[in-house]
Amino acid sequence: MNRAKGLFFAMITAFAVTGCGAGAAEETIHESFATADFQKFAVSLQGEDVGYMTMETEAVGDSLFITQSMEWHLLLLGTTRTVTMEVSARTGTNMDLGYLTMRMSDGTSVIETSARRTGNTVETTVMTSGREIINTSEFEGDYLPSFVDLAAATMDWAAGDEKIFPTFDPSTGMIFEATVTCEAIEDVSLMGDMVPAARLLIAQQGMRNTVWVYQGQIVREEETGMGMVLTRVAPDTEDNIIPSSDLYEVYAVTSNTVRDPRRTGERAWLLVGDVNWDEFELDYPGIQTLADGPVISVTATIPQNPVAFPMQETSGELASYLEADAMIQCTDPVIIAVADSLTEGSTDAWDAVTRISRFVDRAVENVPTVSLPSAVDVLDNKRGDCNEHTILTVALCRAVGIPAVTCAGIVYVDNGIFGYHAWPAVWVGEWVAIDPTFGQQVADCTHIVLAQGSLDAQYVVNGVLGRLSIEEYTGQDISNSISE
Repeated sequence: MNRAKGLFFAMITAFAVTGCGAGAAEETIHESFATADFQKFAVSLQGEDVGYMTMETEAVGDSLFITQSMEWHLLLLGTTRTVTMEVSARTGTNMDLGYLTMRMSDGTSVIETSARRTGNTVETTVMTSGREIINTSEFEGDYLPSFVDLAAATMDWAAGDEKIFPTFDPSTGMIFEATVTCEAIEDVSLMGDMVPAARLLIAQQGMRNTVWVYQGQIVREEETGMGMVLTRVAPDTEDNIIPSSDLYEVYAVTSNTVRDPRRTGERAWLLVGDVNWDEFELDYPGIQTLADGPVISVTATIPQNPVAFPMQETSGELASYLEADAMIQCTDPVIIAVADSLTEGSTDAWDAVTRISRFVDRAVENVPTVSLPSAVDVLDNKRGDCNEHTILTVALCRAVGIPAVTCAGIVYVDNGIFGYHAWPAVWVGEWVAIDPTFGQQVADCTHIVLAQGSLDAQYVVNGVLGRLSIEEYTGQDISNSISE
């Protein structure tokens, strides 16, 4: 089982969102932006170089053509993965987005998306396994630049300035807000020259990036939780990265040793760290409850009175857990056919879920991947780790009318370590967490949910990277535990 996939999925999507997409009231573009037609950055994680990112800009008439390319070499559980992503955008001379494409691959699977802007509407098409999934999103206003950090670099800033941007995520087509605050104007090195750069804090969906910008150019970018740093380097810098640190170990969430971690029943956990828990939803009926501390109580039991299957038509809030989205293609004919064949003869919803989960556990080869998961792609390739297992399980359950949702959070691994993870929750008359990646009919009590929902909802998990530790709570004074 891959114990770190949730972390790297979060990192890659965080990088995509930070680098791609923002909007603001229209600003004056610095003239020097046109001279910075090629920018190259070294990328490091927790002090180790992992790759490079380049941005190239070409002015043609009244348009700008912007290309952002990334190549990361990641050592994950003893295996080196090369992750590539390329984003191309056509904008107006004021960087107002017209059209954008993104291609992402980890060498084994490919996700391609395109987005076309018309007025205040963005239509996104996700292409995976020969299918096209189209999503339409609306935003307020009439200005949507293509890259959040680059857009901020083109604006004039003074210490204390704050601007709110509608942010575009090219991987899902979702639009949400980013807040950019100028914390200071300070001297920093731009490839050997000291320049007075604006230090900007970009806050969005639980992520907090600090970016130094100067006359339309990005000088440096940092995300302190995951320890990601982008540093401007000379264009001819050689790309000779050989990773040596296994990032699963680097990003492990420490805890006290947990005895019998795979048991079900009920257990409580104290979350310790410099995290703004107000940004998180930690109460999930039937699965976990929240008390001051914060203390999380996780419940893991087999449902006693599951509803009949096929289930009656659901409505209200439960209906939202049956909907298709860009990555959960539960209305795809092949997904429906497989789900129907797996659940034929089931008389209650829990039996149907168990059959689906068992199929995913056995059919999907458990190998580490670093990409955006898609249910149809997983069904075609039958390989992946926790996100792939989860996304396929959720899609198959929804295809036969069983409400299901993705949980993103952490799970105990061994030797006093929790790892970032994803698993499904299903409604069978009550909510129950399951884990096809671990082969667990009911997910054990070390599964702590930090977020539920589609990709945009899971970005908040980035807010705990590098900031969290866990203690099993047995009733001792909480304040003493935190101070220790």
